[in-house]
Amino acid sequence: MKKILFIILISFSFIGYAQVPNLDLRNEIKGPVSDLPQRLNQNEICLIYEINGGWSAYDFIYYYFIKKNGELNIYQEEQPHTYVKNDQLKRTVKTIEPTPALKDKIITLINSELLSELLKYKQEDFRIKIPELKDAPPMCRISDQNDFKLTLIQNDRQSSYHYYAPRYYYENCPDKRINKPILKKLIDVLDLFR
Repeated sequence: MKKILFIILISFSFIGYAQVPNLDLRNEIKGPVSDLPQRLNQNEICLIYEINGGWSAYDFIYYYFIKKNGELNIYQEEQPHTYVKNDQLKRTVKTIEPTPALKDKIITLINSELLSELLKYKQEDFRIKIPELKDAPPMCRISDQNDFKLTLIQNDRQSSYHYYAPRYYYENCPDKRINKPILKKLIDVLDLFR
């Protein structure tokens, strides 16, 4: 009898863990999202992680579709930079089979307090408005780094965040206009993809 109760308890725990949370996303999406590699149904989540720029000829986009039952579908897209003039470079999208560790990592991220905290902010919150520095150029410059973008979509709403070389600006740039506590939240979420 104890074994049966234990199995039932574990089953209900897993079902609760696998359920998709209702995310507090900021922006309404007008019209259908047509460039996703898979259709997104009611309450399902699409997490899009993009790495743009840098030395590669491609931008890399990872799509994580979290279904209502906790199932995870992953696609990787390689998209040539628009400024690269090489007709042999083509856009490709391939399906990735999620390992149990990756599935656990993405489901944990979607249900994490870390992501909930980040979703409280908008893109504009990464910069502090300082009137006397309004027209001043950025204090720090760096080139040939990656721009990271994170987009979450659920129920015709989305929240999106992007930052060029976030770790560099967080660790090395003394510009007072950078809202470093919020930037650190983005970096912590992006680090979960490594």
